[in-house]
Amino acid sequence: MKEARISEIFLSLQGEGLYVGVPQLFVRFFGCNLSCAFCDTNFDSYGTFTRGALMSKILEYEKPYHSVSLTGGEPLLQADFIKDFLGEYKRFYRKPIYLETNGTLPRELPKVMDYIDIIAMDFKLPSSTKRASFWEEHRKFLNIAKEKEVFIKAVITNNTSADDIMRMKEIVAEERDDIPIILQPVTSLSDGEKARDENLCLFSEFLKKSIKRVERIGQIHKTIGVK
Repeated sequence: MKEARISEIFLSLQGEGLYVGVPQLFVRFFGCNLSCAFCDTNFDSYGTFTRGALMSKILEYEKPYHSVSLTGGEPLLQADFIKDFLGEYKRFYRKPIYLETNGTLPRELPKVMDYIDIIAMDFKLPSSTKRASFWEEHRKFLNIAKEKEVFIKAVITNNTSADDIMRMKEIVAEERDDIPIILQPVTSLSDGEKARDENLCLFSEFLKKSIKRVERIGQIHKTIGVK
């Protein structure tokens, strides 16, 4: 029987991207294949869930919410479990399934595509993450994800380069120019790491030349003090 490692399950408001402010039930999967410089997710502990145990836990939440957010970490590290679980969940419930992913595991995405309604895909710019680039992985991932409702989030720091923004724009425009790009200024206690407003404006205006929808949206849940 497949089991999943899950850090927490909770109701809150979506704090990032196009669905900011929307009530969601968050299922946070444990573990990630990356270690970005700006990551703020702690992985101290997790519980082990079977498909039935997770279904039972989700049904405990009676307050209304828009969708179930599969988040992490990186949920697609446990794609086989997610496929198994959502196949059962979708037999009985119609809540949209919202996948939050770093967009680096294109081989895993097809396993769950039939059950996912919305994809919030991070675009890991190497100048922001201070890690290796994932241009080809992102290209392949987006080629699959574009068959669903999808939007891109790119964290912008003081170190984000114009070259990275250009490369992202080229990859997205080649797939579909109506895929929204959200520029997300990094949430940081250090003024030296914060994105400059003038850079955000320049990046935004540049992207708008090729991409139909470009927005600047920060991590609102941290501003209003919710989980």
